[in-house]
Amino acid sequence: MSNPSSTSDVPPPVPTKKKKFLVDEKEEEDLESNQLSSDAIDVAAKFQRALDAFKKYKKQNGILEKEKEDLLAQNYNLRIQVDQARNSIDELVSRIESEKRRYQQRANNSDLEIQDLKRQIMQLKTEASQLQSRLGSATSVHWGDNDANNSVQLKNTISGIQSELEELTSVKGKEIVINEENATQLFQQYRCTMRTGEAKAKVVLSAVLQRLILETLFFHLNRYLLQSDASNLRQKIQSQLPPANQQASPRQHNPVKPNPRSSSLGLPHALEQNNNLEVEITATMISLCDLLSQLTESRQGSDDVSRVTPIKIRQQIYAILGTRGFCKEGHPFIEKLSNIILETLGKYRQFKSEERNLEARKKTIELVREIVHLYFRLKALEPAPEFNEFIEAGSSIQNNVMDGSWDDDSTEDLEVEVCYFPIISVKNKDNTRKVLCKGQVITRPKQ
Repeated sequence: MSNPSSTSDVPPPVPTKKKKFLVDEKEEEDLESNQLSSDAIDVAAKFQRALDAFKKYKKQNGILEKEKEDLLAQNYNLRIQVDQARNSIDELVSRIESEKRRYQQRANNSDLEIQDLKRQIMQLKTEASQLQSRLGSATSVHWGDNDANNSVQLKNTISGIQSELEELTSVKGKEIVINEENATQLFQQYRCTMRTGEAKAKVVLSAVLQRLILETLFFHLNRYLLQSDASNLRQKIQSQLPPANQQASPRQHNPVKPNPRSSSLGLPHALEQNNNLEVEITATMISLCDLLSQLTESRQGSDDVSRVTPIKIRQQIYAILGTRGFCKEGHPFIEKLSNIILETLGKYRQFKSEERNLEARKKTIELVREIVHLYFRLKALEPAPEFNEFIEAGSSIQNNVMDGSWDDDSTEDLEVEVCYFPIISVKNKDNTRKVLCKGQVITRPKQ
């Protein structure tokens, strides 16, 4: 049995609210339907896109498959080419190895030939060097660096002679008396403006005397060596020899014991005593050189020895005379030339003591022989230099050919007072010259 009270307590449904609930439900269904429709559309779109992508990739895959087939075909072809190349390389390597062995064998044989040729070349070089040395000695006209006739060595000799000349011609000292009148005339002869009694007069007088000695010596030496009667000297020597078919008797001839040295050389004793050997040798040398020059010019041939032989003969002869010429105690020419020099010096200065005169004579003889040897040694050069060129007084100063005491800045205000040692130089074909020794000068202010 129901409880009326409880039933009456339940409120009745409200119709309006139920209708509203139904409306909301329908809206939700519509929303769900719309949402499902939208999702379906998205899925369909995605599917379409996926389908399009599949078709695209399938197409690309087909292209790639085609390219793969092409690449496989190319790879196959390349493998075939590689195999062919390897076969070719193997054949080439085999041929190279074969050629290498063949050339190695040839190289070994060539090494043996080369070694043999090298030995032959060395032998030929040795022979050529010996021949060249002989030919060089025969054709060279230059003296070695250490030879006494070398121009460098000659400069040292010239320097020593200059010192000895200065010492011999010194006019300083209480034991020396100067002839002032003759000294004044000598100054005038060489156009010197210096006068006796001036401060530098003795220095200039000594320089002038040095020049006078050299000029006097060269004049007499040239005249003695180049005298024209050399043939007469030969006849004189021959006349001193006994005839071959004549026996010397004690009454006609006093036999002289022959010199063992001259006998060993095959020289007659009379020739050993000849004081004119230097003249004879010089004359014979000049004649022989002239004949050889004529032979070279008038006869056919192309050898260098013929051309240079006259020069070599001249050099060797003068070199010998430069060491042995007049090297004889009391040689008449040296004695005579020394006397001439002493007499010349005596005109301008005298010594008070006999001891100084004897000393001066000894030094003069030594100096004359040294200058004569220098004369020969200078002529042994090729080309032979000129050594008698004295610079005249009043000439301008030229540093390239003159030597003296001056400052380079003052040369324009100076000129030559006296040249007391000549320029020694070689003149070339183009008028230039090589100076071996500068002219020694004393200067003065320009007039």
